[in-house]
Amino acid sequence: MKRLPLLILLGALAAGPLAAQSIEFSGQLRERSEFDDKNFIEDQHHDVFHLLRMRLKATATVNEQVRVVAELQDARGFGATRSTMNVGAPEFDLRQGYVEVKGLADGLFEFRLGRQALAYANERFIGAIDWSYLGQSFDAGVLRMNVGDFRLDAIGAAVARRPASPYIRDRVLAGAWAAWVPEKARYTAQAFFLYDNPEEATYTYNSTQNRMTAGVYAGGHLGRFDYEVDAAMQMGDRTLVSEFASLSQDISANMVGVRLGYSFPDLAKLRIGAGYDRLSGVDPKDDTKYGAFHTLYGTNHKYYGFMDFFTDIPSHTSGFGLQDIIAQVSLVPVEGLMLGADVHLFSTVTDPADAGSVFADKSTAIGTEIDLTAKFAIAKAVGMTLGYSMFSGDADRAVRWGNTDTANWAYLMATVNF
Repeated sequence: MKRLPLLILLGALAAGPLAAQSIEFSGQLRERSEFDDKNFIEDQHHDVFHLLRMRLKATATVNEQVRVVAELQDARGFGATRSTMNVGAPEFDLRQGYVEVKGLADGLFEFRLGRQALAYANERFIGAIDWSYLGQSFDAGVLRMNVGDFRLDAIGAAVARRPASPYIRDRVLAGAWAAWVPEKARYTAQAFFLYDNPEEATYTYNSTQNRMTAGVYAGGHLGRFDYEVDAAMQMGDRTLVSEFASLSQDISANMVGVRLGYSFPDLAKLRIGAGYDRLSGVDPKDDTKYGAFHTLYGTNHKYYGFMDFFTDIPSHTSGFGLQDIIAQVSLVPVEGLMLGADVHLFSTVTDPADAGSVFADKSTAIGTEIDLTAKFAIAKAVGMTLGYSMFSGDADRAVRWGNTDTANWAYLMATVNF
């Protein structure tokens, strides 16, 4: 698929109406230019780069029950081909390609099979990661049961296919996601249970896990108040194997996240918000348990600071967990312009000093991040986003350290949906 000429695919899609009732095309073009000075190394020069993403989607309605979706994506950094010759795109692929069948058993069941973007609740645990110019898709099957305002999804996804010889187990994601979404209501309650079996390799050890994540989500509006509440726990087992020894651990981790806001519709749509996230970390004094919470396949960009220092948790927190105290404000001073500011106060949950070694003189404080955002329209179909962020790190921080305490980042993004 990666080398399939675009014209051939478009020709195949154009033939779709011979069998389909209708076929609709849609797409997106997005370009983001970034000024990157996030490395905390004073002598290292900042970087300026440009990311381009183009998506073309065809939705074929075969009949009242069946539809087929095919979506192409080309995602690249400017100059990534290292030539002006069109010798092949670095990231040209099938983002989505699935069949969806509805109305089974008098509307009780429906399913979707194929490559697809999955997004549940607020995307804390499974999301499309749309901020990334690549995004996230799964080779998966989803069977949904609908009973009134209640729905239940059974999920099965192949995350990584392993060689058959020598045998290494495939990496999978499987589970169930239940949601109660009353019609015309402004709130929802959801619960889920997920299983995955990640593998990790470092310079000193390899690890395998059988991990189960169970959690709940509630979100909605009460008058001028809006809220989101997440809570989850992880269980299972983890085995570490090095050249000299092996260690078995029980997984015991948890997280809680809260977002609250109050809006003033008549005051430039002002919204004032606050939040708190706590993701547990390891206990250096107890190596029989693994307490670092993993955020699975979530869209972390929208929760743990726009500078993306904490997109791979627990790796980006060195396993010490993460505590995040958040303040937010946004307003619409004129029609078509939204201004926002978020402040994050980051710290670890586990005291790094308890780990000894290079962490002996480190504190729980990580630092403060300020994210400023302006969204506006420059034409009827073109939206622009301008952002600037600054991270001021604690001098004794145990994670994201370097030779300086401050990092900066800015971007300008244009999006056209058609």
